[in-house]
Amino acid sequence: MRLETGRKIVVKLTFISNRLAKKHSTGTFHPESPHRIDVIEEWIQSQTHENVGYELLDQSASREDILLIHSADHYNLIEKTQGYTGHFHFDADTAANSYTFKAATQAVAVGKKAILESTVNSSIFALVRPPGHHATRTSPGGFCIFNNIAIAAELVLHEKKYDRVAIIDFDHHFGNGTAYIHEKNPNILYISTHADPRISYPGCGFVEEIGEAEGRGYNISIPLGYRSSEADIKFAFEELILPVIQQFQPNFLAISAGFDAFEKDPIGVLGVTSEGFSMIGAYILKISSELNIPFANFLEGGYNIYSLPKLISSYISPFIQDDQERNYYDISLHPNDQTIATVNRAKNILSDYWQL
Repeated sequence: MRLETGRKIVVKLTFISNRLAKKHSTGTFHPESPHRIDVIEEWIQSQTHENVGYELLDQSASREDILLIHSADHYNLIEKTQGYTGHFHFDADTAANSYTFKAATQAVAVGKKAILESTVNSSIFALVRPPGHHATRTSPGGFCIFNNIAIAAELVLHEKKYDRVAIIDFDHHFGNGTAYIHEKNPNILYISTHADPRISYPGCGFVEEIGEAEGRGYNISIPLGYRSSEADIKFAFEELILPVIQQFQPNFLAISAGFDAFEKDPIGVLGVTSEGFSMIGAYILKISSELNIPFANFLEGGYNIYSLPKLISSYISPFIQDDQERNYYDISLHPNDQTIATVNRAKNILSDYWQL
């Protein structure tokens, strides 16, 4: 893929939230709070742009859908929290209340709708709580209950709607659940840019982690150093992500959209600006338009409540605006030495699987 200024399509973007998203409670002062959805909803409702819509979904995913990737013990554990008084803690970071099970099954249903109904010109942004990309096959974790994006990807393969799905995860944290759930599956390509696991949760996502068995080469981790910016993410896209996506030729692009890579996120260590998220959005649109494939977004992290609406607005601006003259890739900064070394090491490791 050669970088081109401008854009080819305008996308109608519909935000869909699960009706019980704000009823799922994680406890007082927890960064993954219902207020995240409050502020985004307020921003959406203030929009007059004809290409932005909003819906609430009251539907729950079936047990069968969730068990496509999660164990029965995992499902049963979450289900038992329905009658719990107060907060049930799975670990130090991840909690549930009596609404969590239903909120989580609704989040999966929104994700299912997003991947089944998004088209090239009409995309769904799954504005869901709880988030999902840290949930493994057997346990919740990292604020996540069920893995919304992983279930959705598995589901469309299972139903034979698509046969190759690419997942790009730009959350601050490595999506260990998504990566390891699909690590043996060559039909799901998982690519993550995230903070170096030596300085960030979940402590994995090193460049050497490339998948297992038939899935080797289909898990790609790009860890970034302290205060890495959009210049580093641009370098990763240009040197690694775009060439691999072009060769993989997915039928669908699913995005774990985490906004905690923001330079002022309270629990992040990266340095992406609001304009940097516009650049990321432009790359997503570029992939979709050049391969003529649909895409859908799944909300993951992002904990600066005051900035979150602005970050999402910046991210979606390339999708919804016919602004041919704007160059979202005009980044004056240069990638840092760690990023250059990391990407080059990843290209060397992955050269057995891709032409890089």
